[in-house]
Amino acid sequence: MFRCDFVEQKKVPEAVENDHRNISRIAGKLWREMSKEEKQPWIELAEKEKERHAAQYPNYRYSPAHNLSIRQGV
Repeated sequence: MFRCDFVEQKKVPEAVENDHRNISRIAGKLWREMSKEEKQPWIELAEKEKERHAAQYPNYRYSPAHNLSIRQGV
């Protein structure tokens, strides 16, 4: 959520705008430099989204789909 807002607010230099690895690095560095007070609204927003998701999908379980053809060397 923080990273998405970071990009939407155009806080990313145009030189790295299309390189998502750099966008994540910049947003991560900014997040680590923020105080607890600055992070708190984002933490609360994430918690609300987590609760909304749990209410909307009560039986949801994360289960990543593994691509068996890659493991089998096909």
